[in-house]
Amino acid sequence: MESHKHFLQLLSVLIMVAALMLFMAPEEMKVEGMYAVKSAELVPKTVKLVEVEVDGEILKIITKKDLVKEVLAETKIILGDADKTEPELEKTFDNQIKVIRVTKKQVEKKKYLAFPTEEKKSADLFKGETRILQKGERGIEKDIYEVITENGQEVARNFIRKVLVKEPIKQVVALGTRQSAYRDGSSLDFKEVHTMTATAYTHTGNRTATGIWPKVGIVAVDPRVIPLGTRLYVDGYGYATAADVGGAIKGKRIDVFMETRAECRQWGRRPVQVFVLQ
Repeated sequence: MESHKHFLQLLSVLIMVAALMLFMAPEEMKVEGMYAVKSAELVPKTVKLVEVEVDGEILKIITKKDLVKEVLAETKIILGDADKTEPELEKTFDNQIKVIRVTKKQVEKKKYLAFPTEEKKSADLFKGETRILQKGERGIEKDIYEVITENGQEVARNFIRKVLVKEPIKQVVALGTRQSAYRDGSSLDFKEVHTMTATAYTHTGNRTATGIWPKVGIVAVDPRVIPLGTRLYVDGYGYATAADVGGAIKGKRIDVFMETRAECRQWGRRPVQVFVLQ
């Protein structure tokens, strides 16, 4: 009995020692990890709160990671080939990480090229007349750019190359050289001819711009086209003198004088050739 009692006492002591060792072991391991071994696995991690700005949202992440790339991997944020971060992937961070989505695409800008003009003299046309023998066509070319955007905002536009899509086609114009014509059975020599729109007017009770009273043979012109005092021959009207102006007579317009309103109505509005006489 006495030996059995000693055995039970020894067993109790062993159990107490084992329990004490289990209780003390974590602290000893901690001390050893922090001050003796300094193993990275045993160093306590500091928990951080970081805001991750990505795709228009701000995510609040609690993490023990130290590098930007580790936080992104932890949150399963995938970067495209051109995407970048602030701070950079291999850097540490304070309390904010920004993911910048970068896109690159090519865009084209089309522009038209003016066509050249070739002029050819022609004795078949009166001097001052022109005729298009071949209609010109504009060419087309494209400028190609690489456009870079960051989070949807354009940050760069880089020229890549120029592409000719269509060559321009030249325009060929005939210029008249003839300075004589037959009108009313006789030869008419002139400096040049204008194709104009002709209307008619009659007595208004006012003198003309040159101070004379209007009469048949007086016409109103735009002095920037035909100077006042110029002698003319107007097809369908006859010989005339540019001696008047009119508020509506601008550019290639001419107003011929008629004695009556009925004659003016009969004349109406018509295209005519106006010969500037020598």
